[in-house]
Amino acid sequence: MKKYLLSTIFILSYFISFSQLVSYEAIWVKEDMNASYLEVEEFWSKVKEQAIADGSQDFWVVFQLEKDLANESDMKKPDFIVMNGFKDSIQRSKSVNWKELARSVYKKELSKKKFEKKWSLGWEVRKETRSFLVERLDNTEWKAQPDQELKFLFNGFQQLNEDYENYEMKYFKNMHEKRMDNGQLAWWEFNKVLSRSDNANKEVTHFTMDVIINDASDWNPNTDSFVDQMMIKNGVASRKRIIGDTMKVLYAKFPEN
Repeated sequence: MKKYLLSTIFILSYFISFSQLVSYEAIWVKEDMNASYLEVEEFWSKVKEQAIADGSQDFWVVFQLEKDLANESDMKKPDFIVMNGFKDSIQRSKSVNWKELARSVYKKELSKKKFEKKWSLGWEVRKETRSFLVERLDNTEWKAQPDQELKFLFNGFQQLNEDYENYEMKYFKNMHEKRMDNGQLAWWEFNKVLSRSDNANKEVTHFTMDVIINDASDWNPNTDSFVDQMMIKNGVASRKRIIGDTMKVLYAKFPEN
């Protein structure tokens, strides 16, 4: 069921408009409060499901970062990333009273006292939150089977020259599609940062998501030609990787239709 969920997430993503807007929240949780944070997201999953049904947003996904506890750099990374998707700026600008919506969702399940406790917990578990708003520029088609195990690679890049977006969309995308044809890659997407919170990384200009098929055999495209070598050299020189995370999906909500 979990593998099916992972595949469904990105199959549905393919059908979302290329003008899609996505907000990223990078979340650091207070010490020893991971379990409480998951309780918060479990609470919000039903609220987000209703918001999507109401047309207030297009999707909601919660990722947990995989960290090496012995790696000091890893331990400085956020604990979770939450993505909220919107069809366009009109949908994103819709006013939602989230507390009232949550209260209506849980009116038959939680007493007023229990509801207030759940609601307030959401503000208590976070140590820090940094956010980005991005616009989808490009993506591949989806290629994976429901029973395949997937790994999500989330990268933030700094654009170093004006050719960067063209290298991603007109050259590197083609390489990703070759990896897909070989059964290594399930999905690739390319997003541009539109805005960010004051405390968010100032260098990142773009994000990519690579969905890797875990049991795929190693394969490298034939890049022996001079043209390919120069394209790769100059393409890599057009960007600098600032963020590199490996993640797994914990929760996901999309329109049922």
